[in-house]
Amino acid sequence: MNRIRRAYVETSFGQNHYRSLPGDGIPLVLLHQTPSSSAMYEHLMRALDGVFPTIALDTPGFGNSDALDGEVTIAHYAHTLYAALTALAVRECWVLGHHTGASIAVQMATDYPQWVRKLALSGPPYFTVAEKVALKNSAPSSEMQPDGSHLAAMWQRIRGNNPAAPLEISTRETLLAVQAVKPFAAAYRAVSEHNFEQQLAALDCPVLVLAGEHDSLRANLEPAYAALRRGAMRVIAGADTYLCETHAEILAGILREYFLQQ
Repeated sequence: MNRIRRAYVETSFGQNHYRSLPGDGIPLVLLHQTPSSSAMYEHLMRALDGVFPTIALDTPGFGNSDALDGEVTIAHYAHTLYAALTALAVRECWVLGHHTGASIAVQMATDYPQWVRKLALSGPPYFTVAEKVALKNSAPSSEMQPDGSHLAAMWQRIRGNNPAAPLEISTRETLLAVQAVKPFAAAYRAVSEHNFEQQLAALDCPVLVLAGEHDSLRANLEPAYAALRRGAMRVIAGADTYLCETHAEILAGILREYFLQQ
C-alpha cells in the first residue's frame, strides 16, 4: 500500500498544501468542505489506492494553505487551486467536491471545461435565495474571548451539527475551524454569492450528485439532479456529512464505478 504524501506547491497566490497518492491514469482531485481540510479525505484516498491517483488540496485559508488576499469568491478559489494543480503537472482530471468543495468543483468545470473530465458532487449546495441568506448569516464570529469561551462555542457548533460523529473527527474539525475562523466566514459568503445553480445547469460533462442519507444537504440532491444535462444520483444509506470517512469503502466503490465507466 502506498503512503499518503503531504507537500506544498508554490504559485503566484502563495503556498498550497496538499495530500496525494500516486497511481496510473487520470487523477481524482478532492476538494473539502468548510471549515475542514484535505485531512477529511485520507480514508477515501486509502480506499482508492491502486484505482487511480488522488490529490486532495487544502482550500486557500484552510488547513495549511495560504489565505487569499482581498475579496474571496468561489472563482478565486477555483483559479488558485487550478494554478496549484497545473503546477503539479495535472493536465486533465476528475473532481470530487464536498459541500463548499462542490461549489469550487462546478466553478472549475465552468472555467476549464477541457480540463475537468467528470464531476462528482457530494452534498451539492443547490440553495434557494433564502437558504443562501441564511448560510451567509450563519458564519461564526471571529472574536476571541479571554476565558476561551470561543473555543467551547466552536466545539458546540461542530459537535451539534453531527452529535453522533466519531470524537476524533469532531475534535479535528473544531481545531481546523478555530484556526480558520475568518476564512470560514469568507467561504460561507462566497458560497452564498456563487451562481452554482446556473453553472451546474450549463455543464456538458458528466456529473454525479450524491449525499449521505443524513447529510445536512441531502434535500438538495433532487433539484440538483433535475438541473443536469448528463447526470446521475446516489444516496448512501446511513451516512451523514462525514461519509468520506465513515463510509469511505462504499463511496470508493461508487466513485470507482462512475469514473472508470466509458
